[in-house]
Amino acid sequence: MKYLTQDEQRALLKTARETKGAERDYVIVELLLNTGLRASEFCAVNVGDVRNKGRLYVQPEVMKNGRGRFVPLNVRIQDILRKWLAHKMASRNESIEDGAPLFVTRGGRRLTRQDLTQSIVEKWMVRAGLTTTKEGKTVALYSAHSLRHTCFKRMRERGVSLEVIQKIAGHKTLASTGVYTEATDQEVDEAMHVLVMSQARAERMAEAL
Repeated sequence: MKYLTQDEQRALLKTARETKGAERDYVIVELLLNTGLRASEFCAVNVGDVRNKGRLYVQPEVMKNGRGRFVPLNVRIQDILRKWLAHKMASRNESIEDGAPLFVTRGGRRLTRQDLTQSIVEKWMVRAGLTTTKEGKTVALYSAHSLRHTCFKRMRERGVSLEVIQKIAGHKTLASTGVYTEATDQEVDEAMHVLVMSQARAERMAEAL
């Protein structure tokens, strides 16, 4: 399971945030990283689902297991969404009626999973330099689903229990959520670095005696 490191996450957000005319895509990346929504769930979100609300209700019909759930929206995301809705109406001339899609294409239709994955997330991955080579071509290092994994990995790193993450993620079993306890390669590397530094400090202290 692939997650963005914190540096990669910052690079992705910075690239979209600082690019002129990329307001929609920046908000999309922020929302994905802060809610952990699946692509199908994300594309189904309407304006009324998030307007002045502290949590988003994911409808049962778009849930993987057919059960609805609530996903908290932190204060920062609520502020970003308020600004997005104002921009959506004033600068983009898009509907902000409750039943209108929260995000649409340039042609005005609701985003599809393909739009979200290929035209937005993977595009910004490449622009942020988060790439790899496949069959001689430069492609995105991570998928849109990796942002979901990154959201819950960050939660786990900050001490959020697996039971809470399971509820937010909409996992049917706790076993599915357990993957977020697995150590990443970066964490293993950092652990070895801490060990080496600790040994070096111990040696200096011994020499000073």
